[in-house]
Amino acid sequence: MKVFVLISKFKNYVLSFSQVILLFAYSSLAAESTELFLPFPETWNKDVINSNTDPSTNPKISNVNSNPKSSTTVPSETNLETQGTSLASNNQTSVTTKSKPLEKKKKKKEVVDPSQASFQKGKAYLTRDQKKSAESEFAESYGKEGDAAKFSRVENTNLYGLDGKDKESSGLVEKQEDADIKIKTQFELARSLDRIGNPESEEKAYKEYLKLVTEFPKHPELTPRSHYAVAVLLIRKKEFRSAAHQLVSIIKNYKDSAEFLPAHYYLGKIYESSWDERDLERSLKYYQLYMNGMEGKTSVPGYDFRKETRERLRVLGSSI
Repeated sequence: MKVFVLISKFKNYVLSFSQVILLFAYSSLAAESTELFLPFPETWNKDVINSNTDPSTNPKISNVNSNPKSSTTVPSETNLETQGTSLASNNQTSVTTKSKPLEKKKKKKEVVDPSQASFQKGKAYLTRDQKKSAESEFAESYGKEGDAAKFSRVENTNLYGLDGKDKESSGLVEKQEDADIKIKTQFELARSLDRIGNPESEEKAYKEYLKLVTEFPKHPELTPRSHYAVAVLLIRKKEFRSAAHQLVSIIKNYKDSAEFLPAHYYLGKIYESSWDERDLERSLKYYQLYMNGMEGKTSVPGYDFRKETRERLRVLGSSI
């Protein structure tokens, strides 16, 4: 019995001693792995560790895990050195990318039009009806030959025309290089002379309008407007046959123009007027065509004669 007890104590002693040795060995290995193989601990993450400890991709770790007696996996020195080098390389690449300075886009230098300021000043003077000051600013604008210079010429063509300076206006028209702007400048010259309202200026306006419809290329807006303006001018002078010729030209050639329907109204007025070819039935027909065309359309200032036409239809309808 005493021998059995002694043997049991001896076994317990041997077991305790072996456990101490195992604990010591484990703690030494753990300390060794932490001390030697983590040169860049701030770059470690779970994804990197998992990819390097996948048994299917690392045969050394797979062999360690296949041992059922091993409860702790300790990375080998070779693996940790490889990981450290790879992480250091990744970290370096990241830092290099961030350190590249951003290239600043070069801003395009804003080109200042030297003729723009004077043009704007001239327009401002016009709003206050200070025509002389406006003329001076516009002249200064096209003296500097910028993009706004051509529009300054248009404005002064109009102002010079209103002052009866048709020669100066014609000179500005000739200096316009842009074909479209040149037509508009010519129209402003004719219109300004027309607005003066005396027989002499009307004759000058008539000639300038004729230039537009004969010498200049056909313009979808200004050519029919010129025919229309000439017709109205001639109606004022009671030259009905010539006026009708201008209006018929609009009806035949410019059906999409703003003047197409008003041309019918004025033909109604012409054939109602007292002259050799007066024709009330034809007048009634043109008035009716105008009203039919205007049905449902928005009113356009200067081109809406519905009120007058209704009255003429009522009077003519009862008299025929």
